Amino acid sequence: MKNNQGTIFLLLLIFLSGAAWTASESALDALPIGASPQRLDLAVLPVGQIMATARGQEIDMPTLVRQNLDKDVFIIGEFHDSYACHLRQKEFIEALAKETPRLLVGFEFFNRDDDPFLDLYLNGNISEAELLEKTGWYQRGAMNFGYTRLVLETVRKLKLKAVGLNVPREMVSRVAKRGWAGLSAAERTLFPGAERSHPEHEYFIRSTLGEFAVQVPLWFRNVYAAQKCWDTVMAESMRLALARPEFRGRKGIIIAGSAHVAYGLGIPWRYRLRDKRAKILTLVPVTVTAKKAETSEEENPMVKALAGQLKPAALFARGLADAVFAINAEEKPYFAEAGFSGKGNAEGLYVVERVGKGTPAEKCGLKKGDFILAVDGVPFKSLSGLRLLLSQKNWDDPLQLDIRKKIILTRE
Repeated sequence: MKNNQGTIFLLLLIFLSGAAWTASESALDALPIGASPQRLDLAVLPVGQIMATARGQEIDMPTLVRQNLDKDVFIIGEFHDSYACHLRQKEFIEALAKETPRLLVGFEFFNRDDDPFLDLYLNGNISEAELLEKTGWYQRGAMNFGYTRLVLETVRKLKLKAVGLNVPREMVSRVAKRGWAGLSAAERTLFPGAERSHPEHEYFIRSTLGEFAVQVPLWFRNVYAAQKCWDTVMAESMRLALARPEFRGRKGIIIAGSAHVAYGLGIPWRYRLRDKRAKILTLVPVTVTAKKAETSEEENPMVKALAGQLKPAALFARGLADAVFAINAEEKPYFAEAGFSGKGNAEGLYVVERVGKGTPAEKCGLKKGDFILAVDGVPFKSLSGLRLLLSQKNWDDPLQLDIRKKIILTRE
């Protein structure tokens, strides 16, 4: 075996993270479900706009906030890898803090046990790198912290409080594999009421997973049980946090994936099961593609002419949330990604398992089975260390990898 170095320019994928819905997002946004009286009404919204769905009127963020100051909990959905979503979350928090500064922000990607480290970070006692190390951010997954940074820095600037909403993912993964039998009796107490199902929520989750969920019902049953656990623990974490003496009198903000919020059927429904008096506002994103509607050759000429004049907009059911904001569909990630993924081996070396076609990693000559030893001359001791080093790169930055090639000896 030999060592060599490769320099690549960051253009595409480092790691794939987050589950992709098998059904199209536009179809999932237009389902006639939920408790809203407007669930059967469709609406469209152009990029950059917000709609208060009860009235079907476009509205700006400060007005949306002022009209909902009576609410106790604000649940904001996101696409985890959308910078535009996090900008809107930041804007909402800033607008709400101007009206009522006693806020508590809960994050899906932090666990309950992370609260002491979040306090240290918000008070300036530890750095961002220390926060990521102590909470194991890059041990849990590969999602670039930069998206969450946008919101968490706003929380710190405004001197707000923050809590983690989740439990270790391994616990929920056991439910996805084995159902409720995957949890001990003590662990089940973390998910009060999770055994209850909402038929429309089950239909929504099945729709997101597509044909496989229908064809393999046993698999879906366990996956859906895990989804209920996830929704339940995030709702319960915020409810319990707001009841703590140091947080009493604060309003709560929950930052979570849009699928946990849509149609009021995930976290919102779970929250109301435990606190029937809670007043909740839900806010979720919808995406707008630049492509105009296609028409067939047989289409009425007037319809074709009108279709050509329509501006791109997102189509959704008004029952999707109390408020909806439209963002552009992003063609590539906001943060730099390089085009490979892998895992650590028993010797502590990072082994490349996948190299994306046409990516900088492939053009650099990186291949499956290669070992990465250092980034820009800086060695790392763990997979999370590698992810942290890579996450600090921007698009078009040179990235030098120290690579040990895998060579197989063959007989000539």
